[in-house]
Amino acid sequence: MIRKRAWLSGVALTGTVAITAFGGTAFAADVSAPECAVSSVNGKIEAGGGYADMKDENGDFAWEAGGSLSFPLGCMFGFQADLGVTDRFGDTQFGGIGHFFARDPESYLIGIAGGAVDGDDATLYAVGPEAELYLGNFSLEAWGGYVNVDRDDGDGKDSGFLIGDAAYYITDDFRVSVGGRIIDDYEGVRAGFEYQFGGMPMSLYSNAEYGDNDYLAVLGGLKFYFGGEDKTLIRRHREDDPRNRALDLFFKSGNGDNDSGGYGGGGEEPPPT
Repeated sequence: MIRKRAWLSGVALTGTVAITAFGGTAFAADVSAPECAVSSVNGKIEAGGGYADMKDENGDFAWEAGGSLSFPLGCMFGFQADLGVTDRFGDTQFGGIGHFFARDPESYLIGIAGGAVDGDDATLYAVGPEAELYLGNFSLEAWGGYVNVDRDDGDGKDSGFLIGDAAYYITDDFRVSVGGRIIDDYEGVRAGFEYQFGGMPMSLYSNAEYGDNDYLAVLGGLKFYFGGEDKTLIRRHREDDPRNRALDLFFKSGNGDNDSGGYGGGGEEPPPT
């Protein structure tokens, strides 16, 4: 019940951020006006590796890769398609997300995003509102809503999720962030950074997350941006492609023979996950 209230409150917070975004007028450090929701057809490819560990699992090498492609729909609206794949604890998962959004690069993004992630033991379906609020060098980002966990053994569960981050651009090419995820019964906190090499459409990134059942993952790698004009990292994030949400939804469904739960898709206790 406590977790259910938590994600319901989180979804409400997502809507609040969205409403605030429409009413606020904030200016980014390196965004010129007027601008459209998506500056031009553009995208990115990202890949990284690292380490993942969790209670009742053997810590091992983990990796992820993803790609995003964004299109302007007129000036006010945009669409983005995300694809992603990851392997953690020997479970290779594939996912895809679609975003439809309105954006003013000076102040906000508001839209809806939804898709699915398929793993060895279950498929997760998620849809809900997505919002970003730009306050100078600060960004607040949230996505939340409905999630369904469809297990391969025929068991299914309706629940909710919230994914949120607060980011600060130390320079126009260097972003640091802190945030967290609530996906079904999983709760975790995370932090990360991204640094774009000056004059190049390439950046170095790293993310770390700690959550329920002593889940720990630390991954890092490179992102390659293409399409559009050369620009700073803060402008890429606010004028071009939003975050790849497929990489936010990957989950641990459990192995079915213990009650240790998992991340993003664990069942209710005492039934095993």
